[in-house]
Amino acid sequence: MSTTVALVGRTNVGKSSIFNRLAKSKSAIVSEQEGLTRDIKTASVHVDGKFVNLIDTGGFFTSKHDDFEEMILSKAYEAIEIAEVVLFVVDKKFGISPFDKEIASFIRKSNKKVIMVINKIDVKTLEGTSVFEELGFKEKIEVSAEHNLGIDQLKELIFSKVKEEETFFENNIPKICILGKPNVGKSSTINSILNEKKMIVSNVPGTTIDSVDTKILYKNKEYIFIDTAGIRKKSKTISKEEKFSVIKSLESNKIADLSIIMLDASSFLLDQDRKLLEKARDNGKAMIIAVNKKDLLEKKTLSEIEKALDEDSMFNGLPICFISAKKKEGIKYLFDNIYRVLENADKKISTNKLNNVLRKALEKKSIPFKGKFKPKIRFVHQGGKNPHIITIHGNSLEKLERSYKRFLINFYQKKLGLLGITLKLKFITSKNPYKS
Repeated sequence: MSTTVALVGRTNVGKSSIFNRLAKSKSAIVSEQEGLTRDIKTASVHVDGKFVNLIDTGGFFTSKHDDFEEMILSKAYEAIEIAEVVLFVVDKKFGISPFDKEIASFIRKSNKKVIMVINKIDVKTLEGTSVFEELGFKEKIEVSAEHNLGIDQLKELIFSKVKEEETFFENNIPKICILGKPNVGKSSTINSILNEKKMIVSNVPGTTIDSVDTKILYKNKEYIFIDTAGIRKKSKTISKEEKFSVIKSLESNKIADLSIIMLDASSFLLDQDRKLLEKARDNGKAMIIAVNKKDLLEKKTLSEIEKALDEDSMFNGLPICFISAKKKEGIKYLFDNIYRVLENADKKISTNKLNNVLRKALEKKSIPFKGKFKPKIRFVHQGGKNPHIITIHGNSLEKLERSYKRFLINFYQKKLGLLGITLKLKFITSKNPYKS
């Protein structure tokens, strides 16, 4: 088993900044707003064949009233319990607070290996760092996460605690991103799959501020689920942290192998749902529609929603799953579709098959003239997977009517029958050697 290292400390001492430096990523949102990290975030950090599982926790003791304070505390305590090494982060700029003393007392009782990390050493203070000696931790290190000072030394100190050498293997685990407006049930769905409350679940919109990765084993197959911040209407996305969260949610869609677009059966298909689906389809990644909270509706209403989705061209070629995260209904059907769509996302389509479909498309509808010119398609081949790109070669293809391009996409989509896959066309016009 890998060594688990937990970053703990009161709010706004710089835990997420240190996490980002150690993980060499910007996967945690860093902000002056207190209490921003609410769920546990993890990253695998590896050096010379050794690796540790790094955990970033919500801050202990938020200074303002926070509906999630008790849940945040429980997650932080939980992280300390499962960690072999605790990085206790304090703030040189602020000095010692009563909260630091309480956290120190709890950490000492845990009997874990502790490194006290004094952050923000770039700030000059009268007391210096000697004031933190009263907390009673022998092993300490001074860093500035903002200016990347002492981070390499901190990493060396962490890895000196790792006893056994373990080779780090990059697993080719499918990444599944869940997107949807706030309070649609994204975290609850992951909890339903896990059958445990790893994520913080609340009926207050906007609980998940950052994107959170969770490894899930289902029927002996591993998946990484990315629970993202709820995407609001642009006019309602007020704080810069919320705006950044929306950007990160859409970035998660780009890096994921498959996205689950989650809709709320009780407040069905709002404008923001359509805009989100449109952006996700533009990215071209594999996709599934999950309609949550089906337990709140009668069968007649559900069948009406199902009919409306079937008749809506925006959902063409996408599998639609009706689920209830609360009652754990429809999860097996959701995973059946995940498995099938992931297979389609990795599917290689033969050049011969693509050209046979092209021939049938040209027979059904010939290419229209554009003025005196008639574009000519010579052959096609697969130009990429997930997003699936069909590369079309020919002459004067820049003159192809937009309506004919739509016809080709729809024709290929129907004939190939790749459920959950959005096809894209790429046109390459042959150069005319006599043009000059």
